Amino acid sequence: MLLVVLSSCSKTSTETPYTPTPTIPAPVVTVPTKLVYPTNTLDSVSEINKTTSWYKTNKSFNELFDVHASYYWGFEITNANVLIPYNTSTTSSWSPSKSYYWNDLGNYLYTDLTGDGKKDLWAYYLKSPWPNNATGLHLFSEYEKSSNTADIQQGLTQVRKCVLADFNNDGQDEIMLFSSGYDAMPFPGDSLAIFYVKEKRYQYLSKDMGYFHGGATGDINNDGLVDIVAYSGWSAVIPTHPSSYINKGGGDFLLSNDIFKGFNADGSDNYYTVDLFDFDGDGWLDLFLGGQEKLRMIPNNKGIFDRSKAILIQSEKNLELMDMAFLDIDFDGKKDIITMSNKSGYNGFGLRLFLNKGGSFVDATTNYIDISSREGKNAWIKWIHLFDFDKDGDIDIVADGLFGDLNGSKGSKIYWKNNEGKFSAVGL
Repeated sequence: MLLVVLSSCSKTSTETPYTPTPTIPAPVVTVPTKLVYPTNTLDSVSEINKTTSWYKTNKSFNELFDVHASYYWGFEITNANVLIPYNTSTTSSWSPSKSYYWNDLGNYLYTDLTGDGKKDLWAYYLKSPWPNNATGLHLFSEYEKSSNTADIQQGLTQVRKCVLADFNNDGQDEIMLFSSGYDAMPFPGDSLAIFYVKEKRYQYLSKDMGYFHGGATGDINNDGLVDIVAYSGWSAVIPTHPSSYINKGGGDFLLSNDIFKGFNADGSDNYYTVDLFDFDGDGWLDLFLGGQEKLRMIPNNKGIFDRSKAILIQSEKNLELMDMAFLDIDFDGKKDIITMSNKSGYNGFGLRLFLNKGGSFVDATTNYIDISSREGKNAWIKWIHLFDFDKDGDIDIVADGLFGDLNGSKGSKIYWKNNEGKFSAVGL
């Protein structure tokens, strides 16, 4: 038994997005015959891109982990405030009269966080029944070393995204948490937190409360320290706004929202997904923002992100962007973008591929991916990872966090197998 240790939606936009004047003719997509993406392809990014949470988190995955099939599917909480692990060996004990926490599908990290060569588990748990405003549980376990021992702390209300970042440059990653909170009384949403693995300590950044669905980390001002970017999406009372915490060293983060120019707080600039990546090769991390029927890249001008300079990449009806990945698909020396969106209000998914043609982005999904959409009740995918899922030596596109009709029996697996540069769906 484990004791609790206490520690200190989208809104459719009707805007007309800025689109740059094309400087080159519309490119023709040609698919090379026989392409192979070896696993070391992911390492061919610049040093500034290696500071990003996208790179670090994606690199941490070389397998999926099914929390529901682990020792920690969920927890029963007793009147004495004792947590009893709920797993496949204790399912017969379930009762509607009991109180539980359940793992939020796809909300975990399973990698070596302590540096001992064995994989550790970080996972987040929602208080049942959801929705509610109760704080959730943060679990850390040296799982591969000892699966029945864990540190569990009460923390944020609803962690939407967890990523890896080395904030203190000690070579050991911390875990960055972005939380939305529940969009109902009592407001105002939630905050951000950092988990320091060595001390099993959480640092809460509560200066800027928001409805944080998305966020990312990376050295946005090129001072050698990893910073934080988050976006508060639309809620009933909280204005939409981007936020940045500039890393000053020693655990000190300065809230600096003035680095964002030209954003609207009226809900027309509503974004769900955030990532950082130097896409134009100038050595500065660019900002990617995705939401309802849109994905934009905002170039980084020496630490300033000006909304008026945004480049529209994706605009497709009924798709809301959930996650993205970066890979040079056609081996032309420029990174391309793979996106995963929920479809028709979380009743389906849309996997898309955009080739970077040096000034414009071309939807080349049908040239590379055999099954890119599916509809079904609550059938959506939370994340995509790039790693060698089938262990044949090349990179596949792997789905994580499956919901509704896609989930089927718990433990379902969906991925797009790399067949000499074409990606074929497996598990759909």
